[in-house]
Amino acid sequence: MKINKILLIAFGFFLSIEQGFTIVLGTLSNGVARGADVIMPVDLAIYALFLLKPPRRTPKRVAGIFWFSLTFALVFLAWSWIGEFIAVEKADFRFGIVHLTRAILVFTCILTRVNTKQDIVDFTKGVVYGLGFEAFIGVWQWQIGPVSLPFFNIVNTWRATGTIGVANALGIYLASISPIAIRMAMFTKIRPKWLWYAISVLSMGALLATYTRGAWVAFAISMVIFFYIDFLNKKLTSRQANWLLIVVVVGAVFTTIKYGNVITGRMAHSKEAIVSDKKHSRVGLARDAMRIIKDHKTFGVGLNNYRYHADEEIQGTRIVHNVYLLIASQQGIPGAVIFIVLHLVVFFAGFRIMKSRDPVLYHIGMACLTGMLALFIYYTVAPDYRLVIIKLHHWRALAMIVAVLVADEHTRSLRYRMALAKKKQVNGPATTAAPQKTRSYEATL
Repeated sequence: MKINKILLIAFGFFLSIEQGFTIVLGTLSNGVARGADVIMPVDLAIYALFLLKPPRRTPKRVAGIFWFSLTFALVFLAWSWIGEFIAVEKADFRFGIVHLTRAILVFTCILTRVNTKQDIVDFTKGVVYGLGFEAFIGVWQWQIGPVSLPFFNIVNTWRATGTIGVANALGIYLASISPIAIRMAMFTKIRPKWLWYAISVLSMGALLATYTRGAWVAFAISMVIFFYIDFLNKKLTSRQANWLLIVVVVGAVFTTIKYGNVITGRMAHSKEAIVSDKKHSRVGLARDAMRIIKDHKTFGVGLNNYRYHADEEIQGTRIVHNVYLLIASQQGIPGAVIFIVLHLVVFFAGFRIMKSRDPVLYHIGMACLTGMLALFIYYTVAPDYRLVIIKLHHWRALAMIVAVLVADEHTRSLRYRMALAKKKQVNGPATTAAPQKTRSYEATL
């Protein structure tokens, strides 16, 4: 139905729009009111899909990973709600739980409503349109100047921030979604091809303009690993491989010549920021997180309450730059275990897509795995998972891995039924011819 197509594209696109309708959830101890966006544009698409698009039966071959991932995600959410009873600042906790609940709702909607090849293509188009929107704003900020749009609260700095407002967050947003646009442009027949190429170029420019070291490294490593897997498994034609090589070489040479000094300057002093003895270095922050985890092993300190337990001598935002330690600190060791087990199982199960005979689903699936790996790597040195738009796309990326597996199984089953029907059609006349001769013979007796 056309309405399903519109809703799926809107769902994917609105995941990149985090502004919404805010209500006050409580008051902090200093008297400041704390609110959260309880209604966002993406919510409307989600509720419409739940109401208008019925779920399909999950094929038996992928039912295990489907129910495992859905169950673990809901258990993780339920465990996180315990923070309401232990958080020092309950208003801050409520802000966090509202957006985690929405992220799990996004996860659930994708699993139950995005389950055919056409669903995957429509939803992916929406996600890439959102990517193009953010990338365009990022490039504009970089090359032209400040951006001002109605409805959006855009932060303009010397680094590209898009509508997200945080350059580092835009960096990992781009690094985790750009692989989808790149593979759609280079390896699929999804139209319009020119648009996927344009969005890919804009995304790479905006990623550079964020000056986010962690995102650069995470993107480069994940792309190299998964393209190497493509080569090993001979999933790329000679023409595709040659084009990929040309694009990589030209892109690397151009970036090195024009922006080599910028990149070198940005990467300078990285070692000191990570492993120095200062309390605000990555290692210093990790030590403080371990102290908090030790003191709150079971339930943690509650979502968005980390800063109230951090060492007061730590400068800046006083939050550990490691998502895994942050989750263990705020949702306890059991919460961290649920989170890690869920992600590892889904990620490695996703490699089943390598057996797919459908090039569209194969490349979208591999792009989702690439983006998920980029997130895994980036999370070791940054805390941006706590931000609304990154949290939404984190759970979107995880759900898409399972959704692609389900869609591929539906496609395989459909092909099998079509082949069987064709075989019956071919054998039909031969099967019915014999009885006709027999009846004719009997009639002469």
